[in-house]
Amino acid sequence: MNHNIKAGENIQSVVNKAKNGDTITLLSGCHRLCAEIEVKNKHNIKFRGEKGTVISGSITAKCEWKKYSENIFAASVSKGLDVQAVFVNGEKYIMARYPNYKESAILNGYSKSAVSPDKVKGWKNPKGAYVRALQSFEWGGNSFVVEGKTADNTLSLKWIGDNNRGHDFHKDYVMIENVFEELDDEKEWFYDKDEGIIYLIPESDTDLLNAKIELSVCGELFKFIDCSNITIENIEFSKTKRMMFCSKYIKITRSDWSIAENGAVYIKGCENITLKNCTFHEIGGNCVFIHNKNKNCLLLGCDFSYCGASGVCIIGNQKSVRDLSTWENHKTKIADKIQGAIGDDFPCDITVSDCYFYRLGEYEKQSAAVTVSVALGVKVLGSTIHHMPRAGINICDGSFGGHLIEGNLVFDTIRETGDHGPFNSWGRDRFWSYGGFDTSGGKGKEKRRYALLDATETTVIAKNMFVGTRGFGIDLDDGSSNYLITKNYCHGVGIKLREGFLRTACNNFIVNAPLDLHCTFAKNDDVIENNIIISEKPLSIIAQNKGFTTIMRNNLFVGASEEVLSNEIFYDYKNYVCKANDKHALSMNPKEIYFEKFDLSFGRKDKPKPKFSDKDMESLPQIEVLKAVFTVVDDSIRSMGGLSDYKGAFVKSALPCSPFYALGVREDDVILKLNETNINSPDDIKKVNNLTSALVNRKQKIINLEA
Repeated sequence: MNHNIKAGENIQSVVNKAKNGDTITLLSGCHRLCAEIEVKNKHNIKFRGEKGTVISGSITAKCEWKKYSENIFAASVSKGLDVQAVFVNGEKYIMARYPNYKESAILNGYSKSAVSPDKVKGWKNPKGAYVRALQSFEWGGNSFVVEGKTADNTLSLKWIGDNNRGHDFHKDYVMIENVFEELDDEKEWFYDKDEGIIYLIPESDTDLLNAKIELSVCGELFKFIDCSNITIENIEFSKTKRMMFCSKYIKITRSDWSIAENGAVYIKGCENITLKNCTFHEIGGNCVFIHNKNKNCLLLGCDFSYCGASGVCIIGNQKSVRDLSTWENHKTKIADKIQGAIGDDFPCDITVSDCYFYRLGEYEKQSAAVTVSVALGVKVLGSTIHHMPRAGINICDGSFGGHLIEGNLVFDTIRETGDHGPFNSWGRDRFWSYGGFDTSGGKGKEKRRYALLDATETTVIAKNMFVGTRGFGIDLDDGSSNYLITKNYCHGVGIKLREGFLRTACNNFIVNAPLDLHCTFAKNDDVIENNIIISEKPLSIIAQNKGFTTIMRNNLFVGASEEVLSNEIFYDYKNYVCKANDKHALSMNPKEIYFEKFDLSFGRKDKPKPKFSDKDMESLPQIEVLKAVFTVVDDSIRSMGGLSDYKGAFVKSALPCSPFYALGVREDDVILKLNETNINSPDDIKKVNNLTSALVNRKQKIINLEA
């Protein structure tokens, strides 16, 4: 049976009556929702939209505008609404904020004075305002609700819990919004919830009296619970409210993520759900949330743009993980040594194919186009992802692997955060803290036998293009294990392997970026072979542990110096090095190098392609002082040390006869302070005489050294 629903008619009542095999057609027009449509225990039903069908989380407001001040207009609307977005004639306006909106800036504008007493004293009653900031180490964001201000003009803040690495926020990268006194710029608005009045500064050429005003008040549009064989096709989901300040956040394993478990489309306990040719535009929070037990779900040809949080969240029940550790409780012993999951309450065989993701994470900076945790067999195929504040594709943990990331184009990511990659993963699984919490790759020999307890199946990253100018292209961080990385083209960003076991990187082509090997475990059993790396700095090897078993063979390093081969990682294997000015050496095609050609066609064919930077990853400038060699802190060193910024001097070497060595400084330390002098760069070391003390970062711990 076919059910036709006109805009304005009750969708929920039709859904409740629908039978197996029915088709529900949403006719062209805007279907506005004030509450989500629940589809529960329904099977073999198709939802389809005509051309121009939109499901919106906004309501229209009939406003009789009156001038409030020279630039500000005011109108009465309903009281007590949770208005998180305002649209005027379809154009999104900006919640009153400080500093004012700046396109392409971090947080769209930031200021260290945003929450200063001098600024706060000018606000009569900031209760209900929102503070958004980067996390103190730039690992995503941290956000707060203002509960009031004190007599000394400091804000009382309630953290919403949107980061799994603590609530500290960056003192520079911070802004505040929803403050009436900051309503001072065109296209800004403020809603007085108690009085039911909306204040707004229109653009100069706007006919406000005849304008169409929309208020976003609904955050979730469709909930599919315990359904099977459902198709949702040709529907645009749009203009939902921002969910971050009205949601409970759940910490995701031992990743950096804390997440609100909701989405414009929410799917739980389902099988064979397909979203085809759907559009998600101006979604305030997550777009699609695939939660706990789901099987064989497909997103095909969907577009995601200008959304507040993540695109597709594929998140299993945390209770499915054996011996689950948290940042608050690092388990150093493994009580449960059974491999794999507890039960099956997690997504399995989920596919995201031929999709397009652009400008997500507008509000939530710990976000991604696709994020995965506690799931098995997720596929991300042939999609284009760009203009993201953090990763494009993120895997939170090793549980349970078997994913395939293939044929994607990912570029222009890590726009607002640090220490990350267009693809990022963590592997802080059962083995990671075994024998004592250690972030520098210690006790690898003891951990090796437990490496695959959670990462039960190999995750494959193949035939993708990753383009960037900062961070790491394929960032396998903190213990990520059981990966095959092959036939990828990385431009401006490379491949990083930190800790972890059983990673094979083969037949990859890297330009203007290094291969990073950080904190290598003993008995790691990584294989790096048949890769071509064209860069003046082809390798960044930091803090290897004795007993590592990396095999590196038959790679071609173009632009490398002989110093590259001084590390024992090259012993007994053939690698080829060409001079820095001999980048045409590729034409030599040494017979000993096996490199399989692969198709350079990535992402969705109808979507934008990246612009390539000619900037090379140059070798770090270094200085020598008192028999010790220092370099600046770059992305590799910052990541290795878990540093909040690029300040300091990295110790490349210190001879035993050096005064630095006598003070206790060692190779791979980052010097932050000498005597009473802050060290912002290696040049600052020249300013210090008579070494008496040092403050260093060593293996992500701050250590005081004294003569």
